[in-house]
Amino acid sequence: MSDLSPGPDRAAPRPAGRGGSYRSSVDDQLLMAAVAQRFYFDHRTRVEIADELSISRFKVTRLLESAIETGIVRIQLVVPNTVDANLSLSLKEKFGLGRALVTGVHDRRPQAIRDSLGRATAALLSDIITGTDVLGVTSGRTIDAVARHLTHLAGCEIVQLTGMSGDLDDNPVEVLRRVAVLSGGRARSIYAPLTVATAEAAIALKTDPHIAAAFERFSCVTVAVAAVGSWQPPESRYYNALGGADRDRLVARGVVADVGGVLLDSSGAPVHDFDDRVLGISADQLRGVDEVIMVGGGERKITAILAALRSGLITSLITDDTVATQLLAAPDAR
Repeated sequence: MSDLSPGPDRAAPRPAGRGGSYRSSVDDQLLMAAVAQRFYFDHRTRVEIADELSISRFKVTRLLESAIETGIVRIQLVVPNTVDANLSLSLKEKFGLGRALVTGVHDRRPQAIRDSLGRATAALLSDIITGTDVLGVTSGRTIDAVARHLTHLAGCEIVQLTGMSGDLDDNPVEVLRRVAVLSGGRARSIYAPLTVATAEAAIALKTDPHIAAAFERFSCVTVAVAAVGSWQPPESRYYNALGGADRDRLVARGVVADVGGVLLDSSGAPVHDFDDRVLGISADQLRGVDEVIMVGGGERKITAILAALRSGLITSLITDDTVATQLLAAPDAR
């Protein structure tokens, strides 16, 4: 039998089992790791961990703090480098939004701003859309940028929420087609103009089976992505689609913005004068959507974005840092 008793050149073994009282730094590290695993990964409460490991909940707290201090646990905030976390949170809180994303844009050209907003919106949609959602999209150059930046999307149904303007660079049917090809989901388009000359013309177009099918799905939309148009100063496909007399009349009525097919005054109240000549989602239908993500930026659209925020029609906002700063300086949230 081997002699395991300590000799003159052999150190006595340190007690570590039953009855042993010495704890090495390795023992402490293992306990920290066990506590951290349960807390951060298994989502156990401090009380549950304390009961399982037969230690006090105060010790659990100390071990979690020590795990961070010693580097056993490393907490890293992973935020897209183009998103300003502080501005996003402040905007969300001020306007009572479900979420806000504020992108940092150094290049103030309109195309660069739209590109930045499109990239952020595409990333968000890739993250939140599921196969059971019905995704509604309006039109606009910013929405086109969203479609260009999408690289993957769950196989959801996609519904066009507005008709087309006369701008060949702004074709919501083409945007819908690109998104549908990417997701593999069913697409319902509105191959018709956004505005028409008479209420009778709008009624007639809505009887078309394909257009009617899209309108019937408005009530099923769970997530809508909408651009915002500015009327004062004018930067809106809706505004551009109208004749001068109609524009002047609506401006005189106080219209400063449009979201989808909805006209808004500076207080956020819908202006209904043109509703019967528009092929697009209504204010009431937009309010029925679980999540309405408005995408818009650039200083020319600040008044329009503020009106949309005051309307209560939207739940989320994606904008740029210059606009966010001015929105936060606005005197009231509603």
